[in-house]
Amino acid sequence: MNKNILNTLAIKFKQIGFPAEIIEQKRLGLLVERNKVLVREPAPGIRLEAKETDNGAEIKVYIEPGTKIKEPVNICFTMGELSGDQEISTEILVGEDADITFKVYGVVADGLTVNHRARTKVVVKKNAKFIYEDEHYYGENSSIVLRNYTEAEIEEGAYYMSSFKRAKGRVGDAEITLKATVGDRATAVFETKLLGKKDDKIKVTDIINLEGEEARGISKSRIIALDKTYAEFIGETYGNGSYSRGHIDCSEVIRGKDVILKAVPIVVVNNETAKVTHEAAIGSLDKKQLETLMARGLSEDEAVDVIVQGMLR
Repeated sequence: MNKNILNTLAIKFKQIGFPAEIIEQKRLGLLVERNKVLVREPAPGIRLEAKETDNGAEIKVYIEPGTKIKEPVNICFTMGELSGDQEISTEILVGEDADITFKVYGVVADGLTVNHRARTKVVVKKNAKFIYEDEHYYGENSSIVLRNYTEAEIEEGAYYMSSFKRAKGRVGDAEITLKATVGDRATAVFETKLLGKKDDKIKVTDIINLEGEEARGISKSRIIALDKTYAEFIGETYGNGSYSRGHIDCSEVIRGKDVILKAVPIVVVNNETAKVTHEAAIGSLDKKQLETLMARGLSEDEAVDVIVQGMLR
């Protein structure tokens, strides 16, 4: 039964640009279709619990100390059959000295109306490294409301990187919040890459609290707003720990008379040895680059698409 459903999903998702070989070749650690756990095959060193709920699932992941996995662990939260709500609650504990990458996909088939809410709690223990890549694929005719909240605690000497990327389709109405508390000599890196078009709405909030001595934090956003998009980025970094260092880098691009795009970096230092910096820029696409591509035979829309996709890689 699950095999038939997975084959159907792979066909639908391939149509919107999703790398369906992940499903076809059974390279999955977990797949939840709305509120049905269709695949749960954790890699060695990972304990994974998945409880089905009325509108989604509750996920608990424990990565044993010292676990090191070279290949990313693929996790999919999908809506491929029917419109509706999906609520995902996830708790992740990364044990000491572990080194692991999660590749998490949010996928919605074309033409569906979906309200997706995700809440994730992450604890990265001493000297561990955890990379969480969140990549979303939607159909151009899908209607999406996304509310994504992640809170992370990074302990001494640990490294945590969280990225959010819309790979295909419209963003819809998206609010993304990434929050981290960073301990002694630990590092948090947030990266967001989004393309808004038509009447999409985007709000991204990064909050990094550098509590530990020599804690490090980087918040980076790349938002491209086209047509009638409303987009807002708020980056907050607080230098509380001795010799902590933080940086906010927001570089946003607008194209269209009706676009509204805001970038708000907030830097606060409460320790005389701490340092937090920021750079923020909002501007149009590079005119010279656009003209060069059009001189090579591309239409204006095609040239814009090439530049945009390059920025979002």
